Formats: sequence, C-alpha cells, structure tokens
Amino acid sequence: MSEIVVAKFPNATQAAEARSALTRLGRTYEIEPEDIEIVSRSRADSIAIQPEVNLYWAHVIGGAIWGGVLGVVFLMPAVGIIAGAAVGFVTGRITDVGIRNTYLESVGRQLEKGEAAVALLARRANPGAVAEVIRRFGGTVMRSSLSGRHRDQIRTVTAETEEETADADGGEKAELRDQPKLA
Repeated sequence: MSEIVVAKFPNATQAAEARSALTRLGRTYEIEPEDIEIVSRSRADSIAIQPEVNLYWAHVIGGAIWGGVLGVVFLMPAVGIIAGAAVGFVTGRITDVGIRNTYLESVGRQLEKGEAAVALLARRANPGAVAEVIRRFGGTVMRSSLSGRHRDQIRTVTAETEEETADADGGEKAELRDQPKLA
C-alpha cells in the first residue's frame, strides 16, 4: 500500500533541495518513491505544481514516434508524425499519474505566499530517513497517511525543528493529520 507525506518548507529552494535528497534516498533504497512533487505558492498568490518528471512531453514525443512508424507503413510519415503528436498531446494533457493534481492544488491553497511543499508518494518508506530529510531542510510535516507507529517516529524526529521554528517566528507548528487513500 502506498503512503503519502506532505512537508511544508519556507521557500521553493529548500523544497527543491529536499526533493533531491528524497530522490537520492530512492536510489539507496531507503524509500521506494512512486511520485515526488513540489507545490509552491508564489508571492503573486498563484499555485504551481512541479512534477519530478514531466510526462506531458513524453506523451507528445512518443505519439510522434509511433505516428511516424505507422505513417511509414501507410506511406505518409509526415501525416503520421503530426497525428501521433496530436494524440500524444491530448493524452498527455488528460493523464494524471501519481499524486492527483486536485490534491496538490488543495495543499497549495493551504500554503502561505512564498512557501512550498514537497509531496512524497511511496510504496515503501523508512520514516526515520524521510523525517531526517524534512528536518535537515527546515520543513514541517503538513499531512501524512502513515500508520500510527511511523507517524509517531516522524513526529519525534521533526518535533525539535518544529519547536525551534515556532519559537523563532512566533508561528504555529504544522498539524499532522491522517489523509484518505490517494492511490
């Protein structure tokens, strides 16, 4: 079963560094990520979602290649390439894999202007390693679907950072809540 952890960071740079660190954890098999995305809220109050891999262009290019192959079979490669790219464009726009964009937009609406969040969807995760990455880059956990034991482990590791952050700026700590199953 997949688990999701969403951590809030003071800015998009720290969120990008945390995503890179989580990606490295995936390469060392500490976690088995399905999707890692950054959600940011700009100073102009717009919400941006930055997927780890942009599948949109992969669909367009793949469609063009397959269209070209079929076009060669029917002796019209240019028409095949154009038609394939168009089909790839449409499928790329409607495909939403990993963490749903509607969920990420709801996370973005909860951020303050200038803040960013990293959303991790993982098949398997080492809660201690994930919590350490969040703590190292100054993040706080916003949401989690982890079981009680793992949630407590993340809460323990990140508690000191959250308390220091709350004391430093007079703000409140992020609340850790259960979330519905997303995948």
